Parts: sequence; C-alpha cells; structure tokens
Amino acid sequence: MMDFRRRNLIILGALAAVSVAAAGVMLSIRAEEGRARFTPGEFLPGFAAHVKEATRIHMVSRDGSFDVDYDPVKGIWVLPARGNYPADFERVRQTLIGLAAMQTVEPKTARADWLNYIGLDTPPKGSGTAITVTDKAGKTLASLIAGNAAELENAQGATGLFVRRPGDNQSYLARAVFPLRGDVADWLETGVMSIDAARLNSVTITPLKGTPFTIARPNTSSREYRLEGPPAPKGRAVNPALVNLVPQLITGFAFVDVQPASKLDFSKSVHLAAHTFDMQNIRIDAVTADNAVWARVSAQPDPGTPTMQRQEAAMINARGADWAYKLSPDKGRLLMMTRDDLMTQAETGRPDGLPPGMVLGPN
Repeated sequence: MMDFRRRNLIILGALAAVSVAAAGVMLSIRAEEGRARFTPGEFLPGFAAHVKEATRIHMVSRDGSFDVDYDPVKGIWVLPARGNYPADFERVRQTLIGLAAMQTVEPKTARADWLNYIGLDTPPKGSGTAITVTDKAGKTLASLIAGNAAELENAQGATGLFVRRPGDNQSYLARAVFPLRGDVADWLETGVMSIDAARLNSVTITPLKGTPFTIARPNTSSREYRLEGPPAPKGRAVNPALVNLVPQLITGFAFVDVQPASKLDFSKSVHLAAHTFDMQNIRIDAVTADNAVWARVSAQPDPGTPTMQRQEAAMINARGADWAYKLSPDKGRLLMMTRDDLMTQAETGRPDGLPPGMVLGPN
C-alpha cells in the first residue's frame, strides 16, 4: 500500500513538474510573441520634421514649472519668468534634438499604480517631468512625461529612459541621446565670467560689519593664499582651508538662479574686489534676500591693462550688468564671512579644517 501511494505521489509530482515547465514554455512563447508584435520606432512620430518650428518649451516637475521661449528679436532663447534671462542654448539644442531622436525600445507597465516606481507619476504632485513643445501659434509639436533613467543593452552612448504620453498610462523604455532636465538651474546661461585660478592674485572682502580683509598670494607659482593683516588673537588661529576657499568665489563663480538686479536693493551690500596678475579687477556686490545671497558682478581693468583683458571686462559687464545671481548656500555663507569667521580655535578643528556643519559643494 505504501509503495502504491509513493508511486502515485511520484507520478503526480512528475506530472506537476511537466505542467509547470509547459506553462513556462507557453508564457515564454507568448512573451516572445508580444515582443515580436512591438516594433521600436520614434516615440514622438513626426516631431523631427517640425523641430525647427519650436518656439516654446514648457517644463513641469515637483520643483515647479517654467517656460523657455525663443525671442525672434534677439535671436536667442530666454526664460520669461526670470526677466527674459538668456537660456543655455546647448541645453535647448540637446532637449529638442533629444526629443526628436528618442526611440522606443519596448513597452513597460500600463498600471497607473506602478508608474511611481519608474518616476512617471504626473507632476507637479508626482515625480515625473512633463515636457511640452509648441510652435508660435501655440500648437503642440511634442509632449511627454519623462521618468527614471535605466540601463540599456548596447547603449552605444545613449541612455535608457522611462517615458509615457500625457493621459496615457502605457509606459515605455526609450533610448535617449541626451538627458532631459527639469530643474531651471540647468537651463540658465552660466557664462558670466571665467577667471582661471592661475590668474588670481588677491581677494578683498568688505563685510557689512567689521573691517575689510584681504587674502593674497605673492606670485603665480604659489598655491597657498594667506590672510593679510594682524596676527590671529591669542587662542585663535587662521583656518588655511577656509582661506583657500575664498578665491573660488571668483575662479569657480556659479549660481543656482537669477533675477533682474532692479528687483533687489544693493545700496547696503557686501563688497568683494578681486585682482589678477594680468591687471583685471572683478567686483561682486552681494545682499541677502529671501534667505539667500544674491550677487552682482562687474569688471574694471587697470590703466594699461592689455587689450584682451579690456575686452574680457567689457564682456563681463555686458552679461552681468542687469542681473542678480543667487549663490548656493555654501558659496553665500563664504561671501558673507567676516575676518573673525576665518579663525578657528588654535587647539581644535575638523580634520579637513572647515567649520562645523560647513560642506562646500560644486556650486
């Protein structure tokens, strides 16, 4: 009896295994059939033929919404919400070309409750980034929601991106030749000035309170800046790591937002004056507004300054004359420091020499 039952169990187990294997084969066949029925192609059919007609790019994400418009009078792309500040043309070019060249790889989920897992839930509440391109008549040329990046087989320089069309839950893995950016900071023209670190001689900051202070180096071969003036008070020491960060306010000038300078009051501001070995002078005036530091930039060459530096000063003044630039929090705190802030306790300090809580990022 026991052998009979055991034999039946073995037979039933074998039949179950065969059934499972058969089911697996059928599912595999159906999946392959499904793949075979899908033909990769343009995600935005026809857009490539009309990309030159684009005059507005509308972006919506959790961080907010903004437009990038083509100004036919100036012949440039601008950001209307930032007082028509010039947009980064390379970002505009990459976005339009990227949308026109985007190719679907394969369909993904169509379940609305799964879209958030691939970053495709509808903004601004959701984590997706909605992009709409229109022409001068307001006609929509292209529209999509972009989500998370993904790996691609045989990427060949492209990246994978989950996308879908607004109003349609069907998502796709697409091949993207350029990334799509939903942060306004990525669309700002950043070429206000470029001062190579090898050129910089000194930086003098005049704070709102306290005496002006200067950091300088004697020649281009010197890598370390020194705080000029009287020695540190007893029990205190100059923080060399912090001192050597100050030049980055000039040599690494960067910003995260912009607005017309006329919207801010610069009558009481912190002043920074930088001098280069090739007789260029850079000026920065800074104020605090809306819990952020905003800066104006200008240049004034010395008498006898070479022609190249005079042209550089003219370009800096032309680009920065009407604008106030929002600095990152770390750069803002650095610009607002006093001479005392460059000191630390002689016997203590972080291993990296920076004050507690300060982390200087790339901006």
